[in-house]
Amino acid sequence: MTGLIAIDESGDTGKKGSRFFVMAAIITRRSRNLSKIYKMIPKKDYEVKYYNSTDDEQSAIFAEIANADIIITYVCVDKQNQTDGFLYGNDLYKDTLKKLIKQSLELLSYKDIDIKIDGSRFISVKDFKAMVENISNDLHKNIKSCKKVQSTADKCIKIADFATGSIWVNYEHGNTQHYNVIKEKISMPANHLGHVKRNR
Repeated sequence: MTGLIAIDESGDTGKKGSRFFVMAAIITRRSRNLSKIYKMIPKKDYEVKYYNSTDDEQSAIFAEIANADIIITYVCVDKQNQTDGFLYGNDLYKDTLKKLIKQSLELLSYKDIDIKIDGSRFISVKDFKAMVENISNDLHKNIKSCKKVQSTADKCIKIADFATGSIWVNYEHGNTQHYNVIKEKISMPANHLGHVKRNR
């Protein structure tokens, strides 16, 4: 059986803009575990994302996320108080992604894994695959697929967008409404708990 990790980000990586940059992963043993969540995302003539969906749409989606057989993990960077030196732009994106991939692989017990991230200019496909290969070799994982995909065409990334958005607004604006619905699904490897802030 092949596990799945789908990654998205929220906030920006610049010196200004948002205070927090969040990258989160939806982790599941089977992609079909996401089917009920995906069905709750409305089909419109534009892409429905966390930021442009209605309260009722969000409530329905997060209720399904809370009931799904998934794990959520994330890395949140306070850009004003970085502990390992101040990183921005591509460097911040890549450093955060590297940490999140390691966390995700540690949480997924399966050896065979597919990984996908939302398409981004911050990392090339070649560099993404090299990063995943280095981390997976250290953890003795077999990466069967490693892709950059567009959220418009991938249901897993669409769902990751909602999870990531809810975590970001929890930090950036203190809005816990949807974070509290899914917080029981959030997990961190034991060796990361002291280094990643869980909430404000």
